[in-house]
Amino acid sequence: MSRVAKRYAKALFELAQEQKLLSQVQADLQHIRTVIEQSPEFVNLLKNPLITENEKAQLMRPLFEGKVSRLTLNFLELLSQKRRTEFLDEVIESFEQMVLEAENKVEGEVVSAVKLTSQQLTAIKQRIEELTGKTLLLQERIDRQILGGFIVRVKDMVIDNSIRYQLEKLRERLATR
Repeated sequence: MSRVAKRYAKALFELAQEQKLLSQVQADLQHIRTVIEQSPEFVNLLKNPLITENEKAQLMRPLFEGKVSRLTLNFLELLSQKRRTEFLDEVIESFEQMVLEAENKVEGEVVSAVKLTSQQLTAIKQRIEELTGKTLLLQERIDRQILGGFIVRVKDMVIDNSIRYQLEKLRERLATR
């Protein structure tokens, strides 16, 4: 993530906090992210150097006016004026991370070969929360290639308790003998 995106996200985050609009701006940015994901044309518009920043602002206003807060709309116009619209997706991602940090939450993923039971998920979640000191927002994913066990990814931490990993380690030990 670029420093430019982080700087703009921090400014928006602080303004939203100051104006007590944090949850509104967060919802606005999720709406904008949906537009970005569903419209490759919109992304191309943001990154097109042939379209002036003024034209980009004029195209964004009707797209988001009445659908996002005034603060978010002003922020989009500022990004456009400063020729930073190509960083919008990164700004949204950085803003989301700041919200999670402020709420003492962290995102994580657990990968398993089969669907884990609710007791297994609860045990994993509790252990990771003990390690991080934060509330864990856990996403589940099935990957049959790990054969069994699970892999947990939270920020830079990876806990690989998969059978595939254990077999690879065993193979390495046998190969060195």
